[in-house]
Amino acid sequence: MRNSSVARYAGRVVVLATTITLLGLAAHALQPGPAVSLVYPATGLGAAILWGFGLRWWPVVFIAQFALSYPANGFTWVPFFVGANELMVTVLFYWVMTRFRVSRDLARLRDLGIFTVGTLVTTASGGVATFASEYFFHSRNVAKVLADGMSIWTSDFVSIVIFVPLVLGWRKWPFRSRVHFLRWLALTVALIVIGAAIASGPAASATLFLLLPIVVFTAIIAGVPGAATSSAVLLFIFLGMHVENSPSSIDGIIRIVFVGTAAGTGYVLAVVWGEREQNARRLHELAHHDPLTGMYNRHELELRLDAAVSAGPPSSHALLYLDLDQFKLVNDTCGHIAGDWMLQELATELQNAVPKSAKLARLGGDEFACIVLDASKDDATAVANAIHDALNRYRFRFGSMSFSVGVSIGITFFPAEGGDTADAVLGRADIACYVAKENGRHRSHVYLPRDEAMLRWHSSIQQVSQLEMAMQNGGLELWRQSILDIVGGPPANFSEVLLRLNENGVVRTSAEFLPVAQRFGLMDRLDRWVLEGSARHLAETDDRELRLSVNVSGSTLNDPSFYETVIALPERYGFDPRRLCLEVTESVMIHRLRQAVEAMKGLRARGFDLALDDFGAGVASFAYLNELPVTYVKIDGRIVQQLPTDPASEVIIGSLVRLARLRNIECIAEWVESEETLERLRILGVRYGQGFHLDMPSPLQNRVSAVGPIDLASRTRSA
Repeated sequence: MRNSSVARYAGRVVVLATTITLLGLAAHALQPGPAVSLVYPATGLGAAILWGFGLRWWPVVFIAQFALSYPANGFTWVPFFVGANELMVTVLFYWVMTRFRVSRDLARLRDLGIFTVGTLVTTASGGVATFASEYFFHSRNVAKVLADGMSIWTSDFVSIVIFVPLVLGWRKWPFRSRVHFLRWLALTVALIVIGAAIASGPAASATLFLLLPIVVFTAIIAGVPGAATSSAVLLFIFLGMHVENSPSSIDGIIRIVFVGTAAGTGYVLAVVWGEREQNARRLHELAHHDPLTGMYNRHELELRLDAAVSAGPPSSHALLYLDLDQFKLVNDTCGHIAGDWMLQELATELQNAVPKSAKLARLGGDEFACIVLDASKDDATAVANAIHDALNRYRFRFGSMSFSVGVSIGITFFPAEGGDTADAVLGRADIACYVAKENGRHRSHVYLPRDEAMLRWHSSIQQVSQLEMAMQNGGLELWRQSILDIVGGPPANFSEVLLRLNENGVVRTSAEFLPVAQRFGLMDRLDRWVLEGSARHLAETDDRELRLSVNVSGSTLNDPSFYETVIALPERYGFDPRRLCLEVTESVMIHRLRQAVEAMKGLRARGFDLALDDFGAGVASFAYLNELPVTYVKIDGRIVQQLPTDPASEVIIGSLVRLARLRNIECIAEWVESEETLERLRILGVRYGQGFHLDMPSPLQNRVSAVGPIDLASRTRSA
C-alpha cells in the first residue's frame, strides 16, 4: 500500500512538473530574448501549488525550474542554481503567507496587502541571489547582472501576483448566479477581442489604457479570480506584442508596470466590492434573521404576515405562537450559555417537525412563531401536535443533568373578516398561547372570538390597561384601616394601608384588580408605589405617632433591589423606621424561606417592624415562628370569621396566641366583623384586632395624587 502511494505521488510530481515546464517553454518562446522578461509563469504556478497544497510538492518547483534552464545551459551549475533559487522564492512566499495567516481567497484588504508586500520581498530575494551569483561566478559587468537580477525580480513578481490568485481563486465558484457568470464571460471575451485589436494596431502602447475599465468590471463581477483572469489575458496580449515586435527595456518595464497596476487595481476593487457586498449581506441577515438560531426574527415574521394578510381571501392561513415551558429552569440551573445551546437544539427540532413550506421565527427569549400557509384548522392542529411530539421526545443534556421541555401553543387564523393586520394576528395568537398556559401548559389552544376563555382574557387585558392608566393619572388611592388594641390598652395608632382604584367615582377594592396585576407582572411596581406613598405620608403627617403597615408581594420581596429600596426610605423622607411595618404572606415565607429570613433579619436590624400575614391560610406549621424574625402574626380572616361557629378555629387561635406570647410576638386578628367574635378573641388573649366592626376603611389622604408624584421607575434610590 505504501509503495503504491509513493508511486502515485511520484507520478503526480512528474505530471505537474511537466505541465509547468511546457507552459514555461511556451512563455519563453513568446519572449525571444527581450531586454526585460515580462513573465516567468513557472514561479507563480509553483508558488500556487505550494501555498494551495503544501510543501510536500516542492520537488515540482525544483524539477520544473531545472528543466527550463537545462536547454540553454546544459548540465552545469546554472540549472541547479535556477532550480534552487526559484524554490527558495516559492518556499519563502509560502512561509510568509502561512506565518501571517493570509486567506487564499484574498477576500480582505489586510490579506491582499500582505500578499502584495510578501510577494515583493520574496521575489526580491530571488533577484538579489541572481545578481550575486552572476557577479561572483559569471560576469563582473554590473549593468548586465543588475538587469538580469531586475528581470528575475519583476517577472517572478508578475508571475506570482497573477497566477497564484488565478489558480487558487477558481477553486471556489465566485458567481452568485448564472447571470453573473454570463456577464463575466461576455466581458472576458470583449477584453480578448478588443485587446487583440489594440495589440495589432499602430498605436498599441498609447491605447492600452482603454482595457482598464473591462478589468475593473470583471473584478467587480467575479472578484479576485475575475481580476486575475483579466490580468492573465492582458499578459498574453503583451506576449503577442512581444512576438510581433521585441520591446525595448523601457517598453518592457512600462508593460510590466501596466499589468501590475491593472492586477492591483482589479484586486483592490474586488476586495472592496466584495467586503461591501458581504457587509450588506451580513446586515440583511441580522435584520431578518435571529443570530442565535438562524431562524427568521420578529421583523421578518411581521413582514411575511403583512404580505399574507395583504393577499386577503380566499386563502386562509394559520399562525402558531409557541412559548416554551420550563425553559427558565435550564437558565437558572445551568446558566445562560447552556440556555442558548438548548435554544439552538430546539430550533433544529422545530424545523424538523414543521412542514418545509412553514415559516418559523424566533420572536425573542423562549418564544417562537410559525406561519402555515393555506391551512385548515385540522392542518394547523396537526402541525401543533407534531411540535408537541417532537418536544416530548427531546432531552437537553448538560453534563450529568438532563432536562425536558414542553411548549404551549396558541393558534389563530388570518386574514379575519373585515380586515386584519400583522399586529392583530400576533396579538390573537399570543392570547391563545396564554390561555393554553392557563389551562395547564404543554397544550394548544385555538383562538375563537366567542370563546369564554378568550372573553376572560380580553377582560383581563382591559383591566391591565385601566390599571396602567390609573398609575399614571392618579386613579389609585391609599386608604387605611385601623388596627386596634382590643384588650383595653392605650390606643395603638396603627393602621394597615389599603390600595383602592377610583374609576370615575366608583371605588374598587384591591381584591378586584390585584389578581390581574399579579398575573401580568405589575405587583412590583404597585408595591413600590404604595411604599413610596406611605413613606411620604409618614414624613408629612402631623401625627408623629402614626404607624403604617404595608403589604409586600412575594415577587417584590424576592427582588434583590427591594431591600436597598426599603432601607433608604426613612433617610430619604425623614421618619423613624419603627413607624413602618411590612406585611408578607405566609405562602411567600414557605416557598422562599431562606431568602426571606435573611432579608427580614436585615430589615429588623434596621428598625422596621414585620408581620406575617394570613397565618393559617396555608400549610405553615407553628415551627416557622421560631425562624421568622416577625413582630406580629396576623391571623387569617377566614379562621377569625368562623370563630363563633367552629370550635376548631378557637383551638387554632388559642394555640397560636400562647406560642406567639412565648416568642414575644403579638397577634392581630383580621376580619373582626361582630361583637361576639371580638369578645371571643379577648378571651383567647388576642391583643389586636382589625375589621369592619372596629373601623371602616377610609382614605389615607384625599387622593394619592395629593401625596405628590412617585417615581415608579426608581428601584434602588438612596438618600
